[in-house]
Amino acid sequence: MNQKKSRVYLNFSFFILSFLIVAFSQPAWIGYLGIVASSLGYFLFWFSIYKVNSTKLKVILSFVWFFFVQAIWLSWLTSTKYQGKLIFLVYASLLVWFAIEFSVVSYVFLKNKKLEFKKIFLVASIWTVLEWSKLFIMCGFPFNQVGLALTNHHISMQLASIIGIFGLSFYVIFVNLTALKAVIDKSFKVGVLWVILAFFPYLYGYFHEKIYEKKFELSNKLNVCLVQTAILPEEKVLTKNYFDHFVSPMYQWQRIISFINKKNVDDLDLIVLPEAALPFSANDHFYPFEKVQILFSQNFGEEVLSKLPILKEPFARQYKDDWYVSNSYFAKALSNIYQSEIAIGFDDFDQKVDKSYNAAFYFSPKLDTYKRYEKQVLVPMGEYIPFSFLAKMALEKYGIASSFTQGFESKIFSDKNYSFSICYEEIYPNIMRKAKNKGAKCFVNLTNDAYFSKSKLFRQHFEHAKIRAVENGIPLIRACNTGVSAVVDSFGRVVDAIYKEDEAKALFVKAPLFSYKTIYSLFGDYLVIFFSFAVIVSYYIKRKMRI
Repeated sequence: MNQKKSRVYLNFSFFILSFLIVAFSQPAWIGYLGIVASSLGYFLFWFSIYKVNSTKLKVILSFVWFFFVQAIWLSWLTSTKYQGKLIFLVYASLLVWFAIEFSVVSYVFLKNKKLEFKKIFLVASIWTVLEWSKLFIMCGFPFNQVGLALTNHHISMQLASIIGIFGLSFYVIFVNLTALKAVIDKSFKVGVLWVILAFFPYLYGYFHEKIYEKKFELSNKLNVCLVQTAILPEEKVLTKNYFDHFVSPMYQWQRIISFINKKNVDDLDLIVLPEAALPFSANDHFYPFEKVQILFSQNFGEEVLSKLPILKEPFARQYKDDWYVSNSYFAKALSNIYQSEIAIGFDDFDQKVDKSYNAAFYFSPKLDTYKRYEKQVLVPMGEYIPFSFLAKMALEKYGIASSFTQGFESKIFSDKNYSFSICYEEIYPNIMRKAKNKGAKCFVNLTNDAYFSKSKLFRQHFEHAKIRAVENGIPLIRACNTGVSAVVDSFGRVVDAIYKEDEAKALFVKAPLFSYKTIYSLFGDYLVIFFSFAVIVSYYIKRKMRI
């Protein structure tokens, strides 16, 4: 009896320990736990319930365990200040959805106690397909893959250049199940295999980076200025019950200019500002030109007035005897003054097609106007209303009267081959790979995570974004309203960053432009997904033939 109690206590300890390891192993939490989670975290859980006689109880325990793991990973969804209490329904639904998926995987593996490698391949394949399928449900939900356990350190992340984030998830599940087989079968050979598998990503990553080391050191660098505005929604835009918080748009531009001018940089190549950086659309002619002239002359001297754009559409419009200019006028003026390319996010209403966009704008001293990229992945309720019956609630609760129009095209800007993305588009592997294959040599992301302030979202978002650089072998430059604004090289290494979400400043960085072809950029997720489907289909065909 004492022995049975001891075993129960031991299994319970493993259950709790595995939860703590896995739940806090993401880079945004306690990143170094990822080393343990990627090789042992899931094994400890499955081992703790392996000898439970009831399959039903195993499934329930799997559901409960992963439900609470996801509750930690998705805790940023409990931020209610801007979302309201309805966000809790979304939060609970996602937790149940993901916990059910994990229960299915556990059921497949644990419904009988016979451990075979073909079943290990099957379970890892099923889990990988389930994770990948989340990209295609509504607008997609590409957060929190199991493979993130291997991404805290840039060396172990390099495997993503071959198999991508979903391949890393396959690998983590496979390694953990191999550990379980080694212990249950008491097999020394399988144990050695597990050790080799656990260390392989680090060995591969080390030599992978060494191969490109000299080329990387000789690569060109870009002088970049990242502007993190750190301004809350009620400060940026007039909001009901928050009128006292509103900051004048003219003063918002004054802040931005002062940030850039804090360092004398004569040879800036690129200035990047966040998504929806200012209130009003790109070409709303809101600012009195006389006041704008005063603002620029106070910051740059009277001689700068000759560098300001010509008063014409789309930058300016005359009402009676007075000229008014737009946000795009300010951006073009800064481009002229600094002789620098500029990437900045604005809302935009296109009168020619009668559509509104969440867009990223590209300005250059060489261009008379600008070029525009339209966001391809829109956020439900925030940027579009997915169902007509939600329209009334969206208007009354969130002030959303209409939807943005979805963009459908990745675009390349400049002779430096920038590809823009907006907000969480950068965590969609398929979208970023499409840009790479179109010719992108540098990802430029504009983000605003302020709607989930005081949460882990801004850091989790960044950690997901770094993987896109590794998968495609190209650097990432990102400017965020509320952190993390950063430059990441093509190996996922952070060159410099602003990690505080509420820190308003400009970050000046020399961004290495080294890029290279990767296996992932050639084959994408198809390599791992095709393999996973092949494993699943062949397993059940063979099983049916035996019957």
